Amino acid sequence: MNLREALASLDDPRYQNRRYPLWGVVALVLVAFVCRVDSLRGVARFAQANPFLCKPLGLRKAPGRSSIAQLIRRLDPQALGSALQQVFPELPLPASFPTSTATTSALVADGKVLRGSAKGESPVVRVVELWCEQARHSLAQAQVGGREDEALLGLLERMGLEGLAGRVVVADAGFLYPRVAEAIRAKGGITC
Repeated sequence: MNLREALASLDDPRYQNRRYPLWGVVALVLVAFVCRVDSLRGVARFAQANPFLCKPLGLRKAPGRSSIAQLIRRLDPQALGSALQQVFPELPLPASFPTSTATTSALVADGKVLRGSAKGESPVVRVVELWCEQARHSLAQAQVGGREDEALLGLLERMGLEGLAGRVVVADAGFLYPRVAEAIRAKGGITC
């Protein structure tokens, strides 16, 4: 079985707006990650910078970040793991992936600059925000005085890191520091 056949066998979780074939978007993400791209925004930029990849992947044009993110978020991780295992049997995949949204709701860490904070003589105000994907709202924010990763660690400590057990914590490249990932994993969280 080749990669296209394996990915085409996945159930498409989208109800409508299937502008891009599922197998093509997932293959694009895999190719981009092999080329050391480390975010879904990076995958969209990679696709725009390499338009010659679109046609072989069944894509009319490069998909945007939101199209890629919405599709990837809805994919069944067990089915994707099984499909990849058929094509790459030597690939070391975990025995199982978290499936219950009640115990594995995702927390998203992101840094922001408050709009309008740099007007006139006022300084730029930077904050770190922790967003709960399941609840669809911000859990907490902290102002950044120095480095964003230190602000995120402080925010997680104040919130009680023990509440991370079984939760997936995702963040952009600005937070990909080993000590942040170690702190999350030490309290039972899963980092991406």
